[in-house]
Amino acid sequence: MENREVNGMKSGCKRRIELPEEILAEIVARLPFRSVTRFKAVCKGWRSLIESTYFRRLFVFAHRNSSSSWSLMCGTFGWSVQEMAGFYGCKRYGLPRRLGSYIPPHGLVDKYKIIACADGLVLLRTVSKGETFIVGSPVLRQWVQLPPHPWKGISSTVKATGLVTRVEDGVVLEYKVVCMDNELRLEVESLIFEIYSSVTGRWTRKEVRCPRLIVSLSYQRCLSLNKMLHWLDNHYRSRSNVGAIVAYDFYASDDQQQCRVIPFPDQKACFRRAYTTSGGFLIYIDYINKIHLLLRLWRLEEYTSDSGRWQLTQEINLTSFGCDHRYFPVAMHPSETHIIYMGNPDKALVSIDLKTHKLTLHTKSSAYRDTMVYHYLRTVYFSVDAGFDHDVFYTPQFTLPTWMGSVPRKPSI
Repeated sequence: MENREVNGMKSGCKRRIELPEEILAEIVARLPFRSVTRFKAVCKGWRSLIESTYFRRLFVFAHRNSSSSWSLMCGTFGWSVQEMAGFYGCKRYGLPRRLGSYIPPHGLVDKYKIIACADGLVLLRTVSKGETFIVGSPVLRQWVQLPPHPWKGISSTVKATGLVTRVEDGVVLEYKVVCMDNELRLEVESLIFEIYSSVTGRWTRKEVRCPRLIVSLSYQRCLSLNKMLHWLDNHYRSRSNVGAIVAYDFYASDDQQQCRVIPFPDQKACFRRAYTTSGGFLIYIDYINKIHLLLRLWRLEEYTSDSGRWQLTQEINLTSFGCDHRYFPVAMHPSETHIIYMGNPDKALVSIDLKTHKLTLHTKSSAYRDTMVYHYLRTVYFSVDAGFDHDVFYTPQFTLPTWMGSVPRKPSI
């Protein structure tokens, strides 16, 4: 390792101290990411050190017990964004404000719509100067405009649906933008994707077979997890199941030409349902709120079998928490699997710690009734009361990885 020269002052005299590079790296790696990025501007040597695999591993190890920044966003993405809850004061990143406040992106002037997010990246679709896609990191303020979609103008049914990443050692190495041919057809036997890869810099088209008929795929409520995209088929019916998850691994081998259709594990009438992620797993929540106020959490353990394998992880009567039939599940904490977020049309958003039995109110402002969160949660609540009890709600999570590198892009020749 090289030595680095550090200037110091003692008794009014300037002196020079030489630190071994490994000692300097140990010191800087203990700082929040926000401070680390400033050191990259000191000189090329420091930039090279901080961008090295050696330093990244030091940073991840030094902050191994620190939570990452995250936000629960309001409803499906769209023209504007508002957070329902979030955490940003972690030692790992040292962000001065909530993660959602970094959206909209810095420096973009076009009107845009937020399509999806995954591992600190956001997918935007601009519309004011012709439809284009942009992928970027709001926190790093780095943005990449994708090449024109080759099917634009050919099919009006092609819709952007999701963003999926490949992560290794906490670093996003590449991403894929996925569009779906959303032609209005009932009971489809295959899905047609148009996929952009940050590795090749090109769009490709792929048709994937479905093992069962898909009735009504919700392309807007797309969840990204472990190199896979997940969609809801709320109208899926079998002898004992209502509703299913349709999943596909976009980083599997080319010979995998079939998606997975995984029915939800329970089918009881008159309950509220949601699906989310927590602790690296896909979580399904149901709340039987007519008589027993019973909350159940299911974890998807595997995708390999035809119907997947769900594990019932918790079953709790929420009467002891002070909940009533007006509550409904919204999401789980992204990393702490014992914290669940529940909505209420009057009290708004609350979190429940299933270990300590503590209930926390997250929206205390007197102006709450004028917010998007208030109207979103009331819409969710009354849509179920109107008879849509088969629906499964999804609230997007915007989370940061353990280390935030530059936005991947096609290597220059």
